[in-house]
Amino acid sequence: MKAIHLSKLRLLLVATLFFAILLSSCIKGHNPTGNNWSNVRPMTYTTTLNVVAGYSFPGTVSIKGTETSLVCGNYNNIESVAFMRFTNLPSVEDFHIPAAYQDSTYLSLVLTRKFPTSNNPVELKVYKLNQSWAADSTNLIQDSNLTLITPQSFTITDTISTSGTQIKIPIPLEALEQWTSEADTLGLTLAIKTGEDSYIEIKSLESGSGPKLRFLYRTNEEEQTEKKYEQYCTKDSYRIDDDIAPILTDQWVLSNIPPSRLFLYFPLDYLLFQDEEGNPLNEIQLKRTTINRADLIFYVKENPYYDTSTQYSIRADRVNDSLDISEAIAISDDQLASGITTQSYIRGDSLIVNITPLIQAYTSQDKENYGIVIRSMQELKNYGKIEFWHFNDSNIPPEKKPKLRVTYTPPFL
Repeated sequence: MKAIHLSKLRLLLVATLFFAILLSSCIKGHNPTGNNWSNVRPMTYTTTLNVVAGYSFPGTVSIKGTETSLVCGNYNNIESVAFMRFTNLPSVEDFHIPAAYQDSTYLSLVLTRKFPTSNNPVELKVYKLNQSWAADSTNLIQDSNLTLITPQSFTITDTISTSGTQIKIPIPLEALEQWTSEADTLGLTLAIKTGEDSYIEIKSLESGSGPKLRFLYRTNEEEQTEKKYEQYCTKDSYRIDDDIAPILTDQWVLSNIPPSRLFLYFPLDYLLFQDEEGNPLNEIQLKRTTINRADLIFYVKENPYYDTSTQYSIRADRVNDSLDISEAIAISDDQLASGITTQSYIRGDSLIVNITPLIQAYTSQDKENYGIVIRSMQELKNYGKIEFWHFNDSNIPPEKKPKLRVTYTPPFL
């Protein structure tokens, strides 16, 4: 019985040694991936794009009323007006605000950006709205229903922190004591406009730090007990004057207000996909090739908005329908298949757009290459704008031409 036990022990040791040798042979110094059937490693190429067609065209998007930022400005001849509604105010007949309380009567806003960005002043005016409204249909609000309540503009002079800077705009006492309007007796809606050639971005209710109205008041003249109203708005949104971006056949302009998108078509040079010996991959090999990463590289010609601390968000969509690329036209959303979003910062003069799933679809021949649409994911959310060097620009430096960088893994068999 003891001999049988020793025999089993020897067999176990031999088996353990065998598997240890087998595993050690799988992991090689130049291919530490744990497989012994392939030495194929990812390869990368970068090439200047052979762009056949490319232009800018207007995008279509609407304000939903759930944006985390309120846009307010008068910039590039486009005006945006911010609206905020406050409820549960004391009844007009039952309270008054002593003149001594003016310093504690204000509208509090948290700004994340202003233009001009230096200490040059930005002037704000506050209006009272006499109209009902919905957060997702602010384009229906009429200026004729706005009444100016601040006789003097409020001036912002300080630099605004990207994390947020609080400002307090004094609100006249009489405007609050008579806060009801014919169109809305249950709440007070304030509207904000800026002066010309300026804009601000305000944290909205959805951000958790939305507009807040604060004032002290008394319920009658004799009573000395003061009460306080201090509440966030119950809804907020903004209106942007309708303006359609132009179709530009010789410029690449990516803009948020008004929305402007890019189209480009370039054929893939499949000869650049090679094996480790430098041989171009055949059709079957291309179909089985893994695209690890594919990036479009654009070079910035003009960038008045995005600095090194301001994140951009861009998406590349695949055109899934045949187009007449000889004619610059607006491309509708139903002609596109959504890609993935690139979120990054502009470091230097180039911007990267991830198009990995698109190049994978083309090399595997699952999808036909009809072109790519680049859009900002911040349309109507800020005054962001970037112009890239257009491939047909006669003044483009050779090193500023758009490029494609692809990292891929050829199939082993």
